[in-house]
Amino acid sequence: MNSKIPAVIVGSKCVDWYSCIIQSDFKKATELKHELKGMIQDMEQDDKVISYYNLLLFRYNLLMQNPQSDEHIRGLEHSKIDPYLKYMYYFLIGQRKFYEYRYTSAIKFYGLAENLLDQVSDQYERAEFYLRLADGYYRINQFTFAVSYMEQAIQLFKQNDSYRNKVLNGYLLLAAIESELGNYENAEARYNEILVEASAFPKVHSLTLRSLGLNRVRQNKQSEAKVFFERALKTGDHEKTVAGYKSKADLAFIHLRLGNSTAAMPLLMEVEEWLHSNGNIEYKAKCLIYRHLYVDYNEKGIKQGLDQLTNYDLFFDASEIAEELSRYYEEKEQLGQALYYANLALQMNTKQNQLGSVDIEKSR
Repeated sequence: MNSKIPAVIVGSKCVDWYSCIIQSDFKKATELKHELKGMIQDMEQDDKVISYYNLLLFRYNLLMQNPQSDEHIRGLEHSKIDPYLKYMYYFLIGQRKFYEYRYTSAIKFYGLAENLLDQVSDQYERAEFYLRLADGYYRINQFTFAVSYMEQAIQLFKQNDSYRNKVLNGYLLLAAIESELGNYENAEARYNEILVEASAFPKVHSLTLRSLGLNRVRQNKQSEAKVFFERALKTGDHEKTVAGYKSKADLAFIHLRLGNSTAAMPLLMEVEEWLHSNGNIEYKAKCLIYRHLYVDYNEKGIKQGLDQLTNYDLFFDASEIAEELSRYYEEKEQLGQALYYANLALQMNTKQNQLGSVDIEKSR
């Protein structure tokens, strides 16, 4: 009769697995996932290690952009488990909400996790939490909090070169904040600094090029933006990723703005087909808006897309598009429509600020 694997050995291997997940080392994380699957089946009974394994499996699937059901961890919230595992539960449910574009709910669960952060002894695990929390605050337009948490994450990750990609990702978020605040030159300078190191990290490299494209779009420099999105799609495996499909969509929108529907339509249709099996609310709404603005004009369809954004509290995106629509109609001398969307952009900005204020209070 084969002896069971001691739980302490499996637990130690789980720690190694989580370290790879935090580093975004996809290859090693996948290898350890398969190794642990066999080990957990032959392990001596230990509920704590099993719970930890299930939490990490949930986190791994989020890393691979393949979120699964939370049925294996659902009961942990109300059970009498180790405080660290409860921290993990809240943190991971927060990440799940984030990937579902429920940023307000994500902040709520991150706040619950932060109350248990003293249970986390590993500084890089704490850094990962700060990074995720910063990203959450960034999404609800609370830039002061986002910068504060991201700077804490960067300082911790800087202590180990294995996490250099995480440091660069942190710099990307800080640059994005500059861009969204209209500080385009500062954003450009930050992105160019990241590019110096990014060649060693294809994912970061492609995201930086994509971000440079978005920075140019916000300045209405469509032709320059097009070049950056095209470069991003040729870098690493960006073309096949979720961010890559977003880049294809953004490139299609640029072609439509420039009046090149021949170049736009293959990209737009490819993204729309992808969206049928991927619930990306933001880009589903944007594709709907730009299709009905430039291809099959339909005012009702445009407003339907904006409603989809606001239903998911994506007020910043709704505001940016409303501003663009206002300019579009003003150029066509349809001043009533231009005024309508200018007012809508103002309303979206107000709601965005209110959203952030409410969620900060809830997370305390």
